[in-house]
Amino acid sequence: MLRFLAYLKPSTYYFVVASLCGVTIYLVPNLIPTSVGYVIDRILGESAGPAHAAKPNALFDLIDLYLNHVLGPGASKSSRIETLLGSLLAFLPFWGILVYFRAYLAGIGGQHVIFKLRNDLYEHIQSLSLSYFQKNRSGSIVSRLTSDIGLAQNFIGNACTNLWMDTLSILILGGYLLTLDVRLALVAFSVLPLWITSVRLFGQRIRIASHAVQEGLSEMSGQVQEKMSGVTVVQAFAQEKREVLTFHKLHRSLLDRQVTSVRLSSFNMAMSNLLTTIAPVTVILVGSLEVLHGRLTIGTLLMFWAFLGTFYGPLQRITDLAAVISNASAAIERIFQIFDIRPEVKESEHAVSLAAKTPGRIQFKNVIFGYDDAVILKDINLTIEPGEVVAFVGPSGAGKSTMIQLVPRFYDVKVGSLKIDGTDVRDLRIKSLRNAIGMVLQDNILFTGSIRENLGYGKPGATDAEIIAAAKMGNAHDFIMALPAGYDTEIGERGAKLSGGQKQRIAITRAFLRDPRILILDEATSALDSESEKLIQSSLERLMVGRTTLIIAHRLSTIRHADKIVAMRDGRISEIGTHTELLARRGVYHDLHRAQFEH
Repeated sequence: MLRFLAYLKPSTYYFVVASLCGVTIYLVPNLIPTSVGYVIDRILGESAGPAHAAKPNALFDLIDLYLNHVLGPGASKSSRIETLLGSLLAFLPFWGILVYFRAYLAGIGGQHVIFKLRNDLYEHIQSLSLSYFQKNRSGSIVSRLTSDIGLAQNFIGNACTNLWMDTLSILILGGYLLTLDVRLALVAFSVLPLWITSVRLFGQRIRIASHAVQEGLSEMSGQVQEKMSGVTVVQAFAQEKREVLTFHKLHRSLLDRQVTSVRLSSFNMAMSNLLTTIAPVTVILVGSLEVLHGRLTIGTLLMFWAFLGTFYGPLQRITDLAAVISNASAAIERIFQIFDIRPEVKESEHAVSLAAKTPGRIQFKNVIFGYDDAVILKDINLTIEPGEVVAFVGPSGAGKSTMIQLVPRFYDVKVGSLKIDGTDVRDLRIKSLRNAIGMVLQDNILFTGSIRENLGYGKPGATDAEIIAAAKMGNAHDFIMALPAGYDTEIGERGAKLSGGQKQRIAITRAFLRDPRILILDEATSALDSESEKLIQSSLERLMVGRTTLIIAHRLSTIRHADKIVAMRDGRISEIGTHTELLARRGVYHDLHRAQFEH
């Protein structure tokens, strides 16, 4: 919570002024019971006997000074009543102005805080390593930016300023009640220990329950987003009913958690209302006896009773705020859990930039790598010369993709080193390293927007001429121009409006536009029809010219002309050579080749 409150510091001005306006808002209406008490005791009660004489009251004395200044000492009772209550009516419109400024300033300050918090959270999420996103559902991550931030916003909007101004109002009114009548004030204060105990008891339980609710929302969001993105598979296997039942189960679990949270909040509210309802009755009981014994005036009793509403009102609001704060605390805890996750891949303080026209020599030296406790790559030694085309083959789980992902530094090697043009990748600026690498994958991700926006994603600011030239090299220009809006055609989420071959050509064009020195092709031509494969293969051949190229391919026919073929098994390099050399060795590559072509 202290870390969260630090975000309020730049907006302190808004919250301080809003809180002062709030205190004034709650204190100004107290002029009404004060004026009524004055009228009863000092004007209407002037002829009462000595036993009912009004007790000294500082506010009454101030009103006397005001009326004497305006009307003079000998004014009639009617003139004094008209002047006092007329002045009060004339002043109350300014109270409405304060209400506006209090709500406006608190809202503006809260929006600034949430803007900064959400930006920082999103920036931090973007800085996290690839491993984090592979371990956590995207829907769960998104829930931190939406529902959790929303609860934090409730804390600012409803709790932050209200908490200060209600607390200050209670202190001021409590002090004033003591000046009116000490005995009645002590009776009114007698509920405070029970109230504090109730808030502390239920507040902690509400926070725990709210944390469970947020976890349930996160889990459900992850499930829904995953199934919505894979709705084709769900419908293809006719599993709609199963998904509905799964969602119902998750939602039922969430409902149970929410019911627990609501029950605790209701108990908390009921206890507060009970205490603040019993206390005024007790005050009237004691006060009536004081009036009967001549120790208290009727005006003072009525004024005291009217003040109790203003005194207990903030207590009830703070009780409600306790639930809001507890809910917000759970959300803020989840937000800062994300902030506390450190990226596994960090940029060195003394990192240097990779030259824009770097040759692209890649060297793996005694590399060992694994996820958590599982070792995936074992003692990898490999040198790839600038401009070479190197293909990686092997059975599933051999470590091909893992090895390729080390090059753009999605992961860091555990033991050994990976160097590009003689510099360890851990000593390079991550942005400059990845700017030098282009990737074309089997399932390339396209974003909602136009074709032009997707093509320029890797090179912001690219001119139309550059985009068109790259599209022609990627065999994409013709099909783009055949679309209704050409390069401005909207392609839908993940490129849903394009065919698989068209999406691949967009990805290749994106790589052409980036003009990388190192090219990574991961199953770039698999799962395509023959015609699309030919177009894409010709595009890739043009793209590979003059670049260091790393290829992962299960179709061995596409890599026969590679300069080197690296055959892997069980996380190790089994053999290296050309297509002809490896067939002659009758090793791993020969077995893979025979399995594909023995028919």
